[in-house]
Amino acid sequence: MTTVGERLVDMLEARGVELVFGIPGVHTIELYRGLAGSTIRHVTPRHEQSAGFMADGYARATGKPGVVFLITGPGLTNAITALAQARADSVPVLAISGVNARATLGKGLGCLHELPDQRATMASICLSSERVEHPRDLGPALDRAFSLFSSGRPGPVHIEIPTDVMALAYEDGSGDAALPAEPPRPDADAIGRATILLSRAKRPAILVGGGAKRAAELVARLAERLDAPVVMTANGRGILHAHPLGVPASPSLKAVRALLADSDAVLALGTEFGPTDYDMYVVGGFPALRGLVRIDLDAAQIARHACDIGIVADAGRAVAALLAALGAAPDRAASGEG
Repeated sequence: MTTVGERLVDMLEARGVELVFGIPGVHTIELYRGLAGSTIRHVTPRHEQSAGFMADGYARATGKPGVVFLITGPGLTNAITALAQARADSVPVLAISGVNARATLGKGLGCLHELPDQRATMASICLSSERVEHPRDLGPALDRAFSLFSSGRPGPVHIEIPTDVMALAYEDGSGDAALPAEPPRPDADAIGRATILLSRAKRPAILVGGGAKRAAELVARLAERLDAPVVMTANGRGILHAHPLGVPASPSLKAVRALLADSDAVLALGTEFGPTDYDMYVVGGFPALRGLVRIDLDAAQIARHACDIGIVADAGRAVAALLAALGAAPDRAASGEG
């Protein structure tokens, strides 16, 4: 008999998971039974907070979702700090936890490590939090989680499995990974308008945040094409490492603000314009940016700050589209403009 816990490991493997972090416990033992026969490597830290940060670090370094197994109650809450940081920095982390048996939930019976409402606690931190109530719910829950990671602004997702469900037989032969959802493609008309604005600019600049970190080569090509300095936020630092157009300094600094204020067009890639990057000294005075083009996976994020052109898209795809559209225009650096 294959249990739900064992089938979970198969499904994670089918979705490309190579590494899981966690500390085994009575609430997750069924999740661990399938690991020995899988290709997934397990790393055991000394504390669940460390497990959460390891999953976060793995995701930042590889671009793949980090996965962490957590026991009910304090094991899960120990990892909240790491999951909250993943939410703030848009890092894809899948937290899979146990929870007490279904018949005990919400009754305050004094079960080991019970919380009043564990799922509600996690829903306030994660992009989503759901419970697998039946074996047939497992595959769809994982598909929804991985779709959130690939189709929009990523972050942590929580799935909890009651201890009595983990041990049930998984009789459904399905469970293959659904095709991953794709991030939104850039609107062609918006790309055309952004191309005109950027190509006509005499002093363009580029702002890059964490949303552009997988598009470093494309960003470098675009910067060279526009002869535009690239200001990197903390999460965008290293995108143009050691490049002559790179500006590895905070946009909170006066000199960097002056550079941006003097620019007649600014392309902002994957940055939320948060005060930790743009007003870290809490002095106000960040300049209004002329000709601001914002590219972000999150439409709500674009709506929070006024811009001239907003494009909801993956940074890499959008930059590739801009490069293609700029192909027919003369190269600013080569022509001596700017």
